[in-house]
Amino acid sequence: MSIMPNYILPALLGLLFSAAGASAQTARPQRPPSSVVAANETLLDVAVSDSSTTYLVFGGPVSLVDVGMANNYLVKIEANAVFVRAKRKNAPPTPMLIRYGSKYWMGRLVFVNRPVLQLYDFQKDGALGMSGTGTAAGSAPENELALDKELAKKNEVEGKLSKLRKAKEEHQAVAVVDNDLVLSLANVRNDKDFTYLRFKVINKTNIDYNVDFTDFQLVENAQKKFLARKKNEARRPLAPSGGLANQIITGRTTGYLTYAIPLYAATERGYLEVTLRELNGARVLVLPVPSRVINRASTI
Repeated sequence: MSIMPNYILPALLGLLFSAAGASAQTARPQRPPSSVVAANETLLDVAVSDSSTTYLVFGGPVSLVDVGMANNYLVKIEANAVFVRAKRKNAPPTPMLIRYGSKYWMGRLVFVNRPVLQLYDFQKDGALGMSGTGTAAGSAPENELALDKELAKKNEVEGKLSKLRKAKEEHQAVAVVDNDLVLSLANVRNDKDFTYLRFKVINKTNIDYNVDFTDFQLVENAQKKFLARKKNEARRPLAPSGGLANQIITGRTTGYLTYAIPLYAATERGYLEVTLRELNGARVLVLPVPSRVINRASTI
């Protein structure tokens, strides 16, 4: 019988202990770095709806927007602003990464089951601008629709809307009637940047119609149908750039609403879908405005 040399046993024992230690390290769950955990816990929630647009404004030109679940949200970049809208109700939360200038911002899109018209202002060092003290949350300035912060441009838009309010009604035939409410297009004008719209609302009821917000969507290929469904229909939200957000048409009266939206060009099969929703109620008015009416409108 052969005898193992004295110097071999310690070496074998060392190898066995080394292998056991490596196996224990492999089985032990890996914890993420504390910085990653902290980043996930501090992501700002941005409220998004499927019926209106949420705006995010940064301190530099936006060059990249990456949404985790891109199929559930519509995203548009314009200069230093990002427009976001949910494609469907109850869309799951998803992270969003934005590059503006040479900096990055990261947050989380969260669906809310109510209309939103919010402006998230990150122009100061990528932090959410707040008026006074409070927690980090989306600010929604009352009646703030103009994304252009240049006072001269905003005054120009409001001046043309004021001029449109004095014009004679021209398009009474473009109208919709629902729940004893009448919504019609009174006037439309264009300039090189915007389309200016004036609507007439006749409230035949005794209950005030409080316009919470007005939604605009450019709809294309709406006349192509396949198996009773609209085929290849494309929708693009148009954020208002002027006008008042909250207006009240009291009972048994007639009122007028004026808005400015970004100028666009549509085909013969396209139209502008205008949706009015009231603050406390379910009386929704949807008015399709044919593209030819806007394409042939006079300049202002």
